[in-house]
Amino acid sequence: MTTHAHFLRHLLVVLRLQHLKRAVPFEELRDYLLEQTSLRDLAANYSQRTLQRDLPQIAERFGVNIGHDRQAGGYVIVTADPLPEGYQRLLDAFELQEFLRLPTALSPFVQWESRRPLGTEWLQPLLRAVQLRRQVVFQYHKFWEEAPTHRTVSPLLLKEFKGRWYLLAHEPARQGLRCFGLDRIRALESTAHSFEPPADFEPDTYYAHSFGIIRPDHEPPAEIVLALEPTQGQYLKSFPLHSSQRILVDTDEELLLQLTLYNTHDLLMELLSLGDQVQVLAPVSLRKQIKQIHATAMKAVPL
Repeated sequence: MTTHAHFLRHLLVVLRLQHLKRAVPFEELRDYLLEQTSLRDLAANYSQRTLQRDLPQIAERFGVNIGHDRQAGGYVIVTADPLPEGYQRLLDAFELQEFLRLPTALSPFVQWESRRPLGTEWLQPLLRAVQLRRQVVFQYHKFWEEAPTHRTVSPLLLKEFKGRWYLLAHEPARQGLRCFGLDRIRALESTAHSFEPPADFEPDTYYAHSFGIIRPDHEPPAEIVLALEPTQGQYLKSFPLHSSQRILVDTDEELLLQLTLYNTHDLLMELLSLGDQVQVLAPVSLRKQIKQIHATAMKAVPL
């Protein structure tokens, strides 16, 4: 079995035990793995002895210790902090990679986006480095620079945005936090050098008021109010722009939404993509930005 498949299987076991929050008999765990379409063939011969071999690797990889409760008749998580919700997105990413290996006979019935994110091969080693607090080194090639640069960083957080994966890390040489696109990383290697995260860094809240990967350090988030056409509003009701989104007005004529977000380039591009289906009511500064961009675009395109 490939390393990728091992990782996926281990992650599924951890997530299942955390979700059920009870002792789970081996047979139930095995059946659950077999139910996962992409793992059906890989787990067909999954034995209790194999699970026992998996447990030390799970403990090392995820920091989750699993034991067998004889009295309850099943496997339970003995010690572990709750896995962040982001692990589910990691699972989705690995599941997608497995799904894309569909048999040729099924390909006529499934159409997927032809653009696929690059750099996902770094997810597993970076996740391990984050958990073990080990520095990593890699070559990083920015799109606007001719040559890559050598970087040594302390990885803190993996973040997904619009199908791409990013690494938030502390870079000692530049004395600050930096965000790296995994698609621009080359020749990544883990090191034996340990690190401690910055004292004021909280992974759960760092991006709490960000849309995307940009987080301004010297300005507070803004209270943003959007007015949308009813039809477009239904899309944002079913798939919110951000976790802070709340509905102020919802009628047959309009939908008013409020969000608490930093005014960033990522947010600006998202609002522009909605075209005339959205109006920015507040703050005034963002409203003026949108207006100026549209005015500049009109001047640039001859009628």
